[in-house]
Amino acid sequence: MQQGSPRQPDLLLERSNWFMTYPLLTPRLSIEPLTVRDLSAFVTYRQDPDVARYQGWDISYTEHQARELIGSQTIVLLPEAGDWLQLAIHDRVSGELLGDMALTTLENTEFSFEIGFTLSKINQGKGFGIEAVSCLVGYLFEEIGAERLMATCDRRNSPAIKLVLSLGFVHRPERSWVENFKSEKVTVDYFEITAARQKPELQRLPEILD
Repeated sequence: MQQGSPRQPDLLLERSNWFMTYPLLTPRLSIEPLTVRDLSAFVTYRQDPDVARYQGWDISYTEHQARELIGSQTIVLLPEAGDWLQLAIHDRVSGELLGDMALTTLENTEFSFEIGFTLSKINQGKGFGIEAVSCLVGYLFEEIGAERLMATCDRRNSPAIKLVLSLGFVHRPERSWVENFKSEKVTVDYFEITAARQKPELQRLPEILD
């Protein structure tokens, strides 16, 4: 990951005042930090081989690990660089956990973030992913003032790549890399989107949701 110039004091002050207001709402979804009520469903899909295949955990993921992750999260404040905030994607009516998104602040002079996303197998292919990620992307640009967002995808994970491209992310092959991952040699593709390139429907997101 490329590093930018040292952050200026006024930028650090502004970042210390960043807040996320929860829940983020879409027509079908409610998005907020994971809590212990999500524990069982969260562990279940993290132990699913099909879900874990392209992700940084493996199927031995335990309830203890999940409790530690949930307990370590900073509620409401955006995460500092190097820390991750895990956001639950809930069905707005039933409250069922459908998946989650991950968010971290990048070490950069810009207001820049990295995002990731996971859906349980049974909830894939229903449009929940793009609905959730577009909500988060729109919020970060319009409410937080983000200048750039990035995401990485295993090249074999074509649904994830299709999702980020549909939102206007641009593939940056010069920043992609090859690594040994879970006993396989894989290519990890790098995607980014800037505030200037965000799609009109993302700019209108707060109006649409109101």
